[in-house]
Amino acid sequence: MPKNIEKVSENVISGDSLSDVLARIRFGARVFFRSEYCGQWAVDTSGSNHVPFHLVAGGEGWLHSHSAPPQRLKSGHLVLFPHDDPHVLAGTSDKPDAAIVNRAVAAPTGEPAVCGYFVVDRVAAAPLLAGLAATIVVDLGQAPGTGTQELIRLWMAEAASQSLGSDVAVDRLAEVVFIHALRAEAACGRLTGVFSALGDSRLGPVVAAIHRDPAAPHRIDEMAAAARLSESAFALRFKKTVGMTAGQYVRHWRLQTAARALQETQRSMADIAASVGYESEVAFRKAFRLHFKQ
Repeated sequence: MPKNIEKVSENVISGDSLSDVLARIRFGARVFFRSEYCGQWAVDTSGSNHVPFHLVAGGEGWLHSHSAPPQRLKSGHLVLFPHDDPHVLAGTSDKPDAAIVNRAVAAPTGEPAVCGYFVVDRVAAAPLLAGLAATIVVDLGQAPGTGTQELIRLWMAEAASQSLGSDVAVDRLAEVVFIHALRAEAACGRLTGVFSALGDSRLGPVVAAIHRDPAAPHRIDEMAAAARLSESAFALRFKKTVGMTAGQYVRHWRLQTAARALQETQRSMADIAASVGYESEVAFRKAFRLHFKQ
């Protein structure tokens, strides 16, 4: 394979793989604040135990956090906090007074912004979120590909609308915005963890196979062969990229798949255990209890 083609493939996440991951972790979005800011203002939306976000749709703002100097945000900047870290989005580079944080805006006639959080099952999404930085700033106005700018305009139009169904439309569009943000991060090579593994030309097919058929044996020698690596090289590359061993990830995915089946279907415990690769219901129950105690 030509070197330039192989290099490009390292940073490409299969659409099917990413869709499967997002579907299985019960991904969703809730927009709870839509406003226009002027004068002195400050917002902190941490504490939801989800993934807070802010979109600066016009003008500018400043991001304040405990671990970094103030960062200027411009129109089109989407800020995500995968680990729900404390933060303040404000109108100036000076640290805002605590008294104005989350204070109601008396006259919404300034710069538009949308705040909310992406809803994830944190246990199911743990390997995914572990690969994301504490704060992610994506310039959606400069995001590669087509449709992102149109998406933002539609999102903001719905956010400003009082039409029937606009609240649900805003939430659904927020989900699509998140996917566009992940695409932008992947294109820049900034995703790590499982997201990075999905875009790895060697590990991607292995992770996709685990997602597609969790009941398969997924022996280390077979996974290494599928990745075209020696067993030791595969084991090292998988753990370094994903943050856990291949065996641990197989077990995690099996039990998350089983948990969803238990919640959403009427199938028997024995049937679900067999469908994710456990020959014994007793062994499945033990593994399930240990996994969800963590």
